[in-house]
Amino acid sequence: MIISRDVQSEEAPKPVEIDWVSVSDISVPLGEITFNGVKFAAVPRIKAAVNLPRNLRGIHASRTYEAVKWGVSQVDGSTFHHLTSIIARRLLEQHAYSTEAYVSVRAKFFSADKTPVSMVDSLEHFEVALKSYAKRLDTSLQLRNFVGVRAAGITACPCAKEVVREIYSKVNGGVSDGTPIATHMQRSYASILLESDGITSFLDLLDVLKQSFSSRTMELLKRPDEAALVIEAVESPRFVEDVVRYAAEAVVRKFPYVPDVNVVAIRVKSLESIHQHNLESSLITTLGNLRRQLGDKSVA
Repeated sequence: MIISRDVQSEEAPKPVEIDWVSVSDISVPLGEITFNGVKFAAVPRIKAAVNLPRNLRGIHASRTYEAVKWGVSQVDGSTFHHLTSIIARRLLEQHAYSTEAYVSVRAKFFSADKTPVSMVDSLEHFEVALKSYAKRLDTSLQLRNFVGVRAAGITACPCAKEVVREIYSKVNGGVSDGTPIATHMQRSYASILLESDGITSFLDLLDVLKQSFSSRTMELLKRPDEAALVIEAVESPRFVEDVVRYAAEAVVRKFPYVPDVNVVAIRVKSLESIHQHNLESSLITTLGNLRRQLGDKSVA
């Protein structure tokens, strides 16, 4: 069937350029893929967008979906981290009128982890994020790629711990060295997004987050394992601000090869256990700025 009228290409009713027109919440089955020994969910969530010049009424949305579908067909476990950049390039090929493209992918990963005492396997999950921004220049294409993870952990309050310690010292005559002091704990969520054109390991980013919490969470815990995590958490009390700073330092140490100009974004949210409100802390900066603040000499 031949359609004579191309409505999207008609003159825009108002001559205003639009930053992004997106096709979002695209689910495309990938099948079961294993990457560096980690199994991730078969259906990632994808968002793809292009800009629209002021003279055109709309984008050709089917071309965006086609670019996503084609991009997914090009990757497997070893090339999954390139998915957003592949789709972004394809978007600008499909949308000749656009000069910029943006793609984001989120997918759930699973891995088996040993519990701290009983050493049984617990199936843990975390979320992987990929983002790419593409810009068409005169004779080339500029790409900025980001890789990130989001995971849960435990935070224990340093302030309450010290108040409890002081109360114990007055009521019970003090506490012995090494005795765990009670404090309130909460499940917290942290995310880190790093600008990187290299193969930045999801597991390395996950490790940055895990070592930044007071302790990790686990799905399967026998009673000795549960006690071990509680003790670990109260012995490493941290505010959400602390978690952001520990993660920032860990990024600098873990990724010395990432250039100074590259951006890193860290966000932590604590679901407070003794309040109805929650707490959040965030940081967006460059690796170079972090290196200077931390006095790190390994400048990439």
